[in-house]
Amino acid sequence: MNHFDPTLSGHAVRLASKRAIRFDQSENVIARRCGAELRERLDLINLQPQAILDLGGGMGLESRELANKYPEALVVGLDNCVDAASDLKAVAPPDAWSACFGDAHELPFKDHCFDFVFANLILPWTDSTDALKEVARVLKPGGLLLLATFGPDTLVELRAAWADVDHKPHGHAFIDMHDLGDTILQAGFLEPVMDVDVVGLTYLSVEGLVKDLRMLGGTNALVDRRRSLTGKSRWQTFKSAYGSSSADSDRLRATFELIYGVAWARIPPDDRERSIEVKFGE
Repeated sequence: MNHFDPTLSGHAVRLASKRAIRFDQSENVIARRCGAELRERLDLINLQPQAILDLGGGMGLESRELANKYPEALVVGLDNCVDAASDLKAVAPPDAWSACFGDAHELPFKDHCFDFVFANLILPWTDSTDALKEVARVLKPGGLLLLATFGPDTLVELRAAWADVDHKPHGHAFIDMHDLGDTILQAGFLEPVMDVDVVGLTYLSVEGLVKDLRMLGGTNALVDRRRSLTGKSRWQTFKSAYGSSSADSDRLRATFELIYGVAWARIPPDDRERSIEVKFGE
């Protein structure tokens, strides 16, 4: 069954993930920035997890950091790219973290087995409603969800430049912060706290931006995307349009709207006295 957002091709998403692991992920500026921001927020939360899920863990950079921060915890890194999971199994110390292959929409874990789910830039490539319901299912009552995702103003320059070329979509829409908060509540969480950070990166060339997007697994995965190859003429028109939109003629700007969220899994009334304590530090 295809659990993906119906506007996305599950095959294209998996193929983009497979291509992304060919890059050195330590150079993935946006993903590493978001990962570092999420880990900093953990310093404000009183958390002693026994089991952690790094959802969409890729090559395990955040899994390693989480294992170092919580040495007593089991850290599991899950990715939809079987190559990433296989590579990690070969290099991950068995006493630090483990890696597995799986679908965020149908997590291969029993109910209520994790204290904490770390989700760094995985939601844009999922049906967020189904993925968040699965996260709520595998979290223990009172367990913590910490996430980073993209907002709708991400890559506005790129979409505007492609609009000068054709009317085909060249990137899917990202969920608004307020809609995401509502989705988190409906999935089975309490007290979501959301905030936004808008980051502008600059590039010497469009090719540099495209490389970063491929590193993110961010190639066009829309079902109704243009399937033919981008011809030289169309590509040059796109580059010219992108360059003319930049106030600085020497560098090209790319906007990333980064949404950060924290929420706690609901606690059934009869479990309140037995739930784990996960709250902001005093």
